[in-house]
Amino acid sequence: MNDSNNNLCEVLDQPTQQRPLDTPGILPEVLGVFNSDMLIRHALIQGFNDLRRNPWQLQLIFNGLLHDDVTKDLYGQKEVAKACNWFLKTEIPVIMDYNLISSSAMPVVAIGLQTCQEAEATLGDVHYVPEQSTEAEYEPLGQKFRGSYDPATGELVTNTNLVANTQMVVVDVAGIKHPVIDVRVDANGNEKLLLAKGLSSDFTSCVLQWAANKLTVALESCNFKESYNVSCNVQGEPTQLLYLHSIVAYCLMRYKKTLLEGRGFGPSTITSTAVMMNNTLGPTGSENVWCRVITITGTTKMYWAADVTERVAATTFAFPTDYDGLKVSQVGMRPSRFSPDLYGLGFEAARNG
Repeated sequence: MNDSNNNLCEVLDQPTQQRPLDTPGILPEVLGVFNSDMLIRHALIQGFNDLRRNPWQLQLIFNGLLHDDVTKDLYGQKEVAKACNWFLKTEIPVIMDYNLISSSAMPVVAIGLQTCQEAEATLGDVHYVPEQSTEAEYEPLGQKFRGSYDPATGELVTNTNLVANTQMVVVDVAGIKHPVIDVRVDANGNEKLLLAKGLSSDFTSCVLQWAANKLTVALESCNFKESYNVSCNVQGEPTQLLYLHSIVAYCLMRYKKTLLEGRGFGPSTITSTAVMMNNTLGPTGSENVWCRVITITGTTKMYWAADVTERVAATTFAFPTDYDGLKVSQVGMRPSRFSPDLYGLGFEAARNG
């Protein structure tokens, strides 16, 4: 059992040159696990702040009361002004439901996850960007060498013979990479690497490195359907719950495109419950706590990095002696060797045999 665990670790813990650099943002397509609860909370906080900065939006929330022939006399401009003033003068925290305790300050909006499940079953969870190339910690292509650099011409004369090409870079003492523009051989057979002119770098200890990204990381993702409860809670006057419910619902609708769907939660739908008493909040004998719950449901996407492999650049083909039915690129030929894609040029085929 221990041997199998050790073997597994050897597979998962790749050598430094075979895993991506530990650099933030090196795989921008991998966004990890989607945290909808935090996104919805901050969407409501931003929405509340925007309404306080632009109180004309508050008027629009209750505008229907002024244009309805049945309600305009009973719930007229005075009621709308009352609702707007209550919101502007009242602090309304937006918290996660696990922070909701019996002595919570009122009013309060609490957010909690109800369900999260894959939206569909898939055989292969392939991302719309199936892979990304990335750098590993550079792997020297040979021993260190010393170079004599001429800033006027950009020529670097090395103290040893090198096999170099324009797909390589020279890494100087400070770790700065200098692209090889050309490789020249003088009349005496000395090899010179042509770099940029006017450099002030120290080339007394250099290595060659491939210029292209070395690794390919497979990217995968899945769609999830999530539902969250957004509970509006007030203490004492139930009319204030109607105000709060209307304001929260308005925010979820008005900022759906920018603060929800535009950030990865959507398309979304909302439903609401009837007004009810929340007996879990408030000490015994205190005023009733009234509650109304909005359920918001949307689709999210989760991302992860899968296999890490070296990029394949070339295949060599051998005429088959024991034909196994595999044909690649050319009829009657099959690959006999693969080499890493060090040039970033894709596949190159060569006959061998």
